[in-house]
Amino acid sequence: MSVRLLRTLAVTLSLSGLVALTGCASEGNEALKNETSASIDQKIHDGVTTKEQIRALFGDPRESTFTDSGHEQWRYAFTNASSDAANFIPLYGDLHQGTHGTEKTLTVIFNGDVVWHHTMNASAVKTGSGLF
Repeated sequence: MSVRLLRTLAVTLSLSGLVALTGCASEGNEALKNETSASIDQKIHDGVTTKEQIRALFGDPRESTFTDSGHEQWRYAFTNASSDAANFIPLYGDLHQGTHGTEKTLTVIFNGDVVWHHTMNASAVKTGSGLF
């Protein structure tokens, strides 16, 4: 094989390896991964669903607080992010690192042991670091 062909092959394999490494990273409650506002509304019914049913569906909350009016509030979150393609551009990628993805948050407020109100939000998230 010629040196040029070997270099081309090496670059192709290196780029293929980088593409394989660009995967996704997720963090938080996996139970929210495929949920939407509509699917949550089918599972949680204000005034009917209990704390134990919420715990059975989603596990322990990430955060448990109380509102000013004394209602207990549970919060669940899930983030799914991917590396930006620019991270893998030689030199530029060394100076700029970023991710993009979606963050889902489920908030459930209880009146005693029954759901008083719930909401599911999904928003785009983007991070960046480096010199650029």
